[in-house]
Amino acid sequence: MKAMTATLCLLLAASGAWAGDSRVPASTPQAQSAAVKATKKNVVVVIVDVSRIARESNLAKSVQAEFQVWGDGVKAALQPKGEALRVKQESLKTEGAKLTSDQKQVREKEIASLQAELNQLQQKAQQEYQQRQQGAEERLRAAFEPVLDTVAKENGWDVIMNKAERLLWSSDAVDQTEQVLARFNAAYTIPPPAPAAVPAK
Repeated sequence: MKAMTATLCLLLAASGAWAGDSRVPASTPQAQSAAVKATKKNVVVVIVDVSRIARESNLAKSVQAEFQVWGDGVKAALQPKGEALRVKQESLKTEGAKLTSDQKQVREKEIASLQAELNQLQQKAQQEYQQRQQGAEERLRAAFEPVLDTVAKENGWDVIMNKAERLLWSSDAVDQTEQVLARFNAAYTIPPPAPAAVPAK
């Protein structure tokens, strides 16, 4: 709409109908700027598969490896407690009939305490996962946007659309995912994953 308005103003000024209007003289920098924007032809639109870059780029793989290491550490910390809980539950189930009321109550309290501890650890792990996920998304975005901006300016792209968006049709020629992925990978190599971090008890 702004480009169309600027074009109409330029046409009126050229024909003399706008010459007497002091609001936007044809010789002003504003009018010249509008002229440059209005005369843009053949807008270059390309498509980039963002989901593929989020899977296959070096930085994404590095983040995935970090998540894997962290997840293995969480599993190693929680698995013994989960196994201990399972053993106590099975023991109570098989021996419950032989136990006195007091003995049964003691075991039930042990199970409840262990279950509560396990639940707390799982909740902490879930919270940390969400924090890590948010941090990873921000990290990827902060790294990806400058690369995308540079590649777009170098190639004269005007519009970049995400391939995941609903497109009625597009030619393979406008899909520039390979170029963007290559530049992104060139900017970020894959560092070795950090050692597993065990959740705080």
